[in-house]
Amino acid sequence: MIRVFIKDENFEAISIDADIFKYLYLRGNSFLINTSGSSEMDVVQRELYNLLTEITGKSAEWGIMTGVRPLKIAFNVYKETSSFNLMRNILKEKYLLSDKKISLLTQIIKYQIKYINKSKKNTVSVYIGIPFCPTLCEYCSFASSVAEDNYLEQYIKNLLNEISYMGQLMRENRASIESLYIGGGTPTVLSLNQIKRLLEAVKNSMEIDIDKIEFTVEAGRPDTITSEKLQYMRDYGVSRISINPQTMKDDTLKKIGRKHTSDEIKKAYNLVLQYGYKVINADIIAGLPDESFEDFVNTLNEVLTLGANNITVHTLSVKKGSKLKENNPDFFRRNSEIVNKMLDYSRNRLVSEGFYPYYIYRQKHQIGFLENVGYCKPGTHSLYNVRIMEEMQTIIGLGAGAVGKIYYPDEDRIERVPNVSNHIVYNKRIDEIIQRKNKYYGG
Repeated sequence: MIRVFIKDENFEAISIDADIFKYLYLRGNSFLINTSGSSEMDVVQRELYNLLTEITGKSAEWGIMTGVRPLKIAFNVYKETSSFNLMRNILKEKYLLSDKKISLLTQIIKYQIKYINKSKKNTVSVYIGIPFCPTLCEYCSFASSVAEDNYLEQYIKNLLNEISYMGQLMRENRASIESLYIGGGTPTVLSLNQIKRLLEAVKNSMEIDIDKIEFTVEAGRPDTITSEKLQYMRDYGVSRISINPQTMKDDTLKKIGRKHTSDEIKKAYNLVLQYGYKVINADIIAGLPDESFEDFVNTLNEVLTLGANNITVHTLSVKKGSKLKENNPDFFRRNSEIVNKMLDYSRNRLVSEGFYPYYIYRQKHQIGFLENVGYCKPGTHSLYNVRIMEEMQTIIGLGAGAVGKIYYPDEDRIERVPNVSNHIVYNKRIDEIIQRKNKYYGG
């Protein structure tokens, strides 16, 4: 939490044994908290938060919440109280959230209660990772590589083996797929032949009912989308597709490492609309380098015009290992007021257009320590996104960088089952990775 208020190099947190409190001499700019020795973490966090606001004159809209899943906390409070008024009071008094963030979480909970059923017993979601992109974005540190034919082909062969083996285990366990998400990276960087083989392997190995599941492919880059790929994906039951502009400003696209233009984004949307996909998602980013509030407004308005019925508004996260982090380590501390204004505008604008916020998550080193919010027209939400955030369903992760999660409902507990992140290591260790699947998911 301290990092929300103070740079890493400007503070040091030291744990001190209670027995030496009375002998401790505090120098200037040193502060002592939790002198009562409370074991309740939220009590200590509130004391620390109040001290930091007093020292810096700053506040944080998320209060003492620092984790990835703020909705999970809020939803649990609502379930315990069965009252939105009590939930709001607890979020304000215990977690110190701003009224604006409490309102946002309340809207999301109400949407999920109305439109999203609880996952049924023995249902799972499946994530398949394609960790390749045409180019690497300046802000990205995902385990993605620039696509090269020899790497792609070797990777696909091994991935198909993992899919086949996992499909067998799922049949033995009578697991039923509720949602399937092919992400990355940029899955449509694959050739048409590779996409065909991938989708055939999924259909044949996992025995999916294409009329009953949510099936997403994260196309991402418009320069990887063709009519043939769109038709084949649609034929194999893909119902939801993502085309992610990030911005509609050509100068920014070039600056962040994209090799396409805003015109190509428009053409890709016009092409996708011809193939009858139920949901078209667009990701946009608030806080990209040198973008103004007006630039962001233009991006959002253009995306709305293009026909996206599911829009995720991200706050730029300056990830460790990215070029942006290397060149500007403190970039995430800049422009927080403008980015906050961008998020406020997006929420008001999208709600006015009939969208609802339906899921939320946060990341480290986001500008202003803000959030990412998914908006949708009623019924066009991503079930996979909801399940991965609520952590109340088993997620099967396949491919390099994928993280599976086994849910134990009797204990309300999650156990992570990560694959290796690097595709070269994945190819070398594929036999071991497949055997681990048997250890965790077998009988």
